[in-house]
Amino acid sequence: MTLLIDTNAVAAQDRVEFWAKSSCDAYHPLHIGTDSNDRFWARMWADHLGPIGVYRITAGPNTMRRTPRDIAAGDPECLHLSLLVRGRLHGAQQHRATTLGPGDITSYDTSQPAIFRADAPFDLLVLRLPKETLGKHAGKVSRLTAVSIPGNAGLPRLAARFFCEAANGLADGSIANGDTGLAEHVIDLVRRLYVDLDATRVPRPRSTAELLIHAQAYIEARLGDPTLNPEELARACFISTRYLHRVFEAEGLRVCDFIRSARLDRCRRDLIDPAFADQPISAIASRWGLPSAPHFSRLFRQAYGCSPREFRRDASRSAPSNGSGEVGATLPPPRWPLEVGEPVSPVRALPRGRPST
Repeated sequence: MTLLIDTNAVAAQDRVEFWAKSSCDAYHPLHIGTDSNDRFWARMWADHLGPIGVYRITAGPNTMRRTPRDIAAGDPECLHLSLLVRGRLHGAQQHRATTLGPGDITSYDTSQPAIFRADAPFDLLVLRLPKETLGKHAGKVSRLTAVSIPGNAGLPRLAARFFCEAANGLADGSIANGDTGLAEHVIDLVRRLYVDLDATRVPRPRSTAELLIHAQAYIEARLGDPTLNPEELARACFISTRYLHRVFEAEGLRVCDFIRSARLDRCRRDLIDPAFADQPISAIASRWGLPSAPHFSRLFRQAYGCSPREFRRDASRSAPSNGSGEVGATLPPPRWPLEVGEPVSPVRALPRGRPST
């Protein structure tokens, strides 16, 4: 597999924008949100097996959104089958939501809005299948996107191993890109996974907890937008504004309070982060959707009992010395051959080019 995108190629503060733009060029248009732009890192390897795109993505915590505007800007009309190798991943599409652990499989349709969120580093293998390759099964798979297929036993477990071995073979050159026979086996296996799923499981309406995950992921991705409001959030979750408020109230929360608290928490983190020590407080607040300095100062004092300036000053006095081993400074390279379930740990980045074996 070829190393296609590496955020280590640009300055830390430019990595999110670089990843989003490069992914648009190589993948499809999308939006990326993260808690801290300066700590984001990601890599994408890519190859193909006949008509199937094969991607491996390793990245730090982030939220990926594919909006109606992104779809209008470019739609490859594909189904993406995702196998989580390491980490944990939340996803939602078309009133369905799921959470993946290592070995689990899900899919999403590039022609429909979708959102995926990872709260910790993750490693993902993606098979990009043009819908036409699935024939009459394409519609069936599209109706079952954002549904988790547990990979701990049976056919899904065998399928996960098969997909990993195919990726390994492409990586070390033992499998040719033009092996259309093997590509047909991959396509047949994807069809079978969803035939079995369709026969045994009808997607249920999203639970309150799943809706809350979806809503909170969307909020996280849009915290920097000061116009974010419950009406927009409800549209993104495909529910009414009234029902959105009920979802949050069931957890003892209010939508606007949650958004405000999330923004203040991001500001609090940045105020004590040495990486932002030279940035004005107003710039930090504005980055997280609070452009009015007096309003931000008032909210911050209400939440933390002191002004932002006092908070930053006191934190700098009490901060212990810190080494250079901050997670996110370098990308944790995935191990080859590809195996499910190994932890993601921060180590030095691999050299560019083909993966190590």
